[in-house]
Amino acid sequence: MVVMSAPTVHITNQHRITMTSLNSKLQLALINRKKGRNLIEKGFTLVELMIVIVIVGILSAVALPNFLSQSNKAKGTEARTQISSILKTAGGLYADGGMTSIDITGTPTCSRLGGPDDYVAAGANPQVGGKFNYVCEKAGDVLKVTATASALDDSIKDNTVQMTLNVPLGQITTVSAETSEMFGGTKADV
Repeated sequence: MVVMSAPTVHITNQHRITMTSLNSKLQLALINRKKGRNLIEKGFTLVELMIVIVIVGILSAVALPNFLSQSNKAKGTEARTQISSILKTAGGLYADGGMTSIDITGTPTCSRLGGPDDYVAAGANPQVGGKFNYVCEKAGDVLKVTATASALDDSIKDNTVQMTLNVPLGQITTVSAETSEMFGGTKADV
């Protein structure tokens, strides 16, 4: 019977140093990997989440009214833009033929100056017209256009924007006393 023995391995100091440095590098890499994983897995405590929710709630309570106010002002800008267009059309007609060429006899009164149709709720059709109804009036050399918010948008309903055009001078002004506060005037909102 032949007995075999395991081969003899001779480890020199050179090999021990190499193995020790590999072991320490491996251990360091494992420790760093474990630290990174713990940070990701850690998450937030309930108290931290509650603080964030309270802060977001406070910011929402402060910002939301300001946002809603800006939304109504933007709707008023639609009326100002349409009124400006109507007044500029009237100014062009005046340049061509004088005050008598500015015709406000249509229905609605601004229709011959490019104004949109009035809002009308219809049975099968949801609506005709837009968010504002426009009325044009002449008094001497002044053309006055008033936009009144229609029932299409309840948040601005019945509030007004009014602008005038001194036709010979070509001067357009906003009448603050007849323009609702939500649209930048001094008249109380409805």
